[in-house]
Amino acid sequence: MSKSIYAYIFTCITLLGGITFYSCDNKQTMESKANKADSIIFNAGIVKDYTQMRALADSFEMSGDITPLNANRWRGASYYREGNNTMAEICFRKALESEITSEQDLVSYIKSARRLSEILLVKGDYEGSLSIAIPAVEKMDNAGIGSDIDYAILLNTIGCCQLNLGQDEEAKESFITARERYVSRWESDSTSRGFQEAVVGTVYTSMAYINTRKYNDAIYWIDRSAMLLNEYRKRPDARKEYFDEYQGRIEIMRAVAHEGLGDEEEATEAYDAFLKTNYSKTPAGRINATDYLIVARRYGEAAYNFRYLEQAFQQWGMGLSLDNIQLYLLPKYNANTQAGRIDSAQAMSAYILSILDSAITDQKDNTAAELATIYNTNLKDAQIVQQQADMQRSRWISTMFILALVVIFFIIYSLHRRRAQMRLAAANKKLEETNTQLSTLNSQLYSLNSQLVTANARAEESSKMKTNFIHQISHEIRTPLNILSGFTQIITTPGMELDDATRTDINNQINDNTNRITGLVNKMLELSDTTSQAVIERNDDVPAVQIAAQAAEDSGINNATNITFDLQIAPEAETAMLHTNLAQATRALVLLLDNAMKFISEPNAPASEGTVRLIVSQIDEQTVCFNVEDTGIGVPVKEAEHIFDEFVQLDDYYDGTGIGLTVARSIARRLGGDITLDTAFTPGARFVFTLPLS
Repeated sequence: MSKSIYAYIFTCITLLGGITFYSCDNKQTMESKANKADSIIFNAGIVKDYTQMRALADSFEMSGDITPLNANRWRGASYYREGNNTMAEICFRKALESEITSEQDLVSYIKSARRLSEILLVKGDYEGSLSIAIPAVEKMDNAGIGSDIDYAILLNTIGCCQLNLGQDEEAKESFITARERYVSRWESDSTSRGFQEAVVGTVYTSMAYINTRKYNDAIYWIDRSAMLLNEYRKRPDARKEYFDEYQGRIEIMRAVAHEGLGDEEEATEAYDAFLKTNYSKTPAGRINATDYLIVARRYGEAAYNFRYLEQAFQQWGMGLSLDNIQLYLLPKYNANTQAGRIDSAQAMSAYILSILDSAITDQKDNTAAELATIYNTNLKDAQIVQQQADMQRSRWISTMFILALVVIFFIIYSLHRRRAQMRLAAANKKLEETNTQLSTLNSQLYSLNSQLVTANARAEESSKMKTNFIHQISHEIRTPLNILSGFTQIITTPGMELDDATRTDINNQINDNTNRITGLVNKMLELSDTTSQAVIERNDDVPAVQIAAQAAEDSGINNATNITFDLQIAPEAETAMLHTNLAQATRALVLLLDNAMKFISEPNAPASEGTVRLIVSQIDEQTVCFNVEDTGIGVPVKEAEHIFDEFVQLDDYYDGTGIGLTVARSIARRLGGDITLDTAFTPGARFVFTLPLS
């Protein structure tokens, strides 16, 4: 279901955005013709000259004709209409951070909040979307300003977020209030536009309930969508080109909902009604139909419809990005597999591997283009008088950045390409053995099918893990690179004068973020050795106390403002000497301390006070134990071993790559010891790191 639900939500948002961009914004503009600057910018948007819109917003902001809030609202609207949601999000956030100085600013604030909350909803950032939409609604209530359509869309967005967060009753109330606003809209508008907006809004609500598998509620809103569409048909100025497509979308949603409830007969009737629409014969309609076909386990028909995926991409103007590989190509592979089309499934898996490199490169290029746009926007008013020394330093730093980026992505790509090839070769070998056995041993059919399903599940899990890891690494790299590039531009700007304190702070931040990138590269290099069985050479005779003290120093835990660190040495361990590798043993202990510091606080919450305790003791005459205890969020018992697997992140809201514990355990075992999680320890977590004395 997920492959088309989010694509369709984005389509609905874009469509509704298009309606309101040329309706509500038009109404506002017409009501305030005295504001010449707004009128000129709006007219540039009418002819879809979005570059000109941004240039005009820059010019009018510099001349003082419009406020920074209003200027950023227009810039965000231009990027939004271009489909560049990343830049749109940046501009809308700047708008919301600006001071509200007039009623017009408040209207621009509300429209910026509406668009930004929609973008965050599509990204799956439900808490972030709510943090934008709810204050905007409160401002509308308090000031009595804003259109019914703005209010309705914000409430619809709030409802969808609440539904995805399990707040069902609150979501129901939000959806009902949004519907009341849609009614108010069409009752006050003599045209059919109000009904069209209501149709889109109720379809949007229906999809939210289907996405969360609340099919009874979905059917209620699907019925309302059908009723509103029939009312819309009766309007003389209705846009007839939408009737067939909306009818098709409503019927396929109805089929999915009934199938989810086990009402197969009603689901089949709804799907047959869908097939009678012209929309069902379009590439987009055929891909939309796979939502029902997969739920109904009609994998053969789903696999057939996926033949139109390339045409649908062309219709939507989409390319083979990493997201689209996950949302469309992997379900296509699964449909062929479930339908028994083994040759097609193998061909699709090989195709996915062949385009993965291009998709990663395209994503990197798109990210670089977005960063360049951000830099140009922030530096557009600066006067360029370049100095030779600063230019040479900028070139050197840029070369290091590019080199680090290339090395990191090459390591990631090579690592995953090698593992994917090994898994594919193993899967092909198993498949050949299975085919041979099938020809002679019919009695083992059920057992062999079970093995094939297991192999497919592992392949899907591996693909998902790889995709999530690439996203996480991209995020981990992008943040320090953005900071480094920004400060580089500042210190190399001609004529820029900085006081000593500012320059010192900039140097410190450059060093910190350079160390962050270096640390990430070191982790990747360490990760390449995690599967090695080779014993690490042990030539150091050091006290156990020295390893503990060095790890505490290297981790920086003594300087953490929100953490109380307690180092305890048991009497029998004060003189314990280890024959080990000092650097590697210290590294493993540093990784455990880093993990404890990271999970002291809840995700997306202010840093909270906590305690991390390092206890050094001697278990027996042969073993020294380093216990790392924390008062953080803890680890579920069922995940006690899973957390040591590569790339595992139990909570995606924490930063990180999911490889720290994997590397730490690998080092410990290659030193002759081990690292385990003490599942009996509460609250928080306790990791037990053991090393042999000799």
